[in-house]
Amino acid sequence: MSSFRPNSLVMRWLRADGVAADEGDPPDWDTWLLRRMSRREIIDVGGVLVDRSVLRQRFACVSDRCAPGPNRGRYRSCCADACVSLSSAEDRRLAGRGVDLFRWLTTPEPRLQAGRGRDFYREATEPNLARPGGRCVFSKIDGQGRIRCHLHTYAKHARIDRGGLQPISCRLFPLIVVDCGGGRVLLTVVASHTRRLVSAYPPKRYPCLDDASLPLLVESMREDLDWVFGKGFAKELATFADAG
Repeated sequence: MSSFRPNSLVMRWLRADGVAADEGDPPDWDTWLLRRMSRREIIDVGGVLVDRSVLRQRFACVSDRCAPGPNRGRYRSCCADACVSLSSAEDRRLAGRGVDLFRWLTTPEPRLQAGRGRDFYREATEPNLARPGGRCVFSKIDGQGRIRCHLHTYAKHARIDRGGLQPISCRLFPLIVVDCGGGRVLLTVVASHTRRLVSAYPPKRYPCLDDASLPLLVESMREDLDWVFGKGFAKELATFADAG
């Protein structure tokens, strides 16, 4: 079996001050991990501790169901409702493109006209992505009523890798990567047994996590899994899913 480890960008993000900016005590992942291990719900995939919930979770972006509108109902959207805290490095990268980003976005997004210069993308007092009009500053509603990310199209426009601009927690949703210390890295997912640790809504509130007809996450997020842990990780992880 190959050995896997998060790429350097993800490791710096995990260890950065301010990634978990919520008030109160930090999440007790050690206790959670011991509990899951006692239930044989943790496997080792090339040195990465993986919660078996990752193997069972079905996921695909179905943004036409969670975009703001009269048909939204009880559903929530990671792009509209999740609080995204920025690490200092993510904040600097966005600030470095802030003026150009603001100019590029103000025409298609009138809700941003009152932006504060190059730091228009963040809340005034907290290192969190702003949500003017009730949704992420970088979200957009396309011609088919689907919610999309402006950073994807901006990266193509600016000819840069979106991985160096889009906040990592946005790219990884609904995956959760935890640096447990001592060389241990944990991979889990937004689920009933993790949501309180990451201050998330119950999975049934997200249409992308509550539909048995969607593909398995290990299939739909193959590219992102390999981006985080290295080429071949998704394939190795899928063997555990096949084995049940």
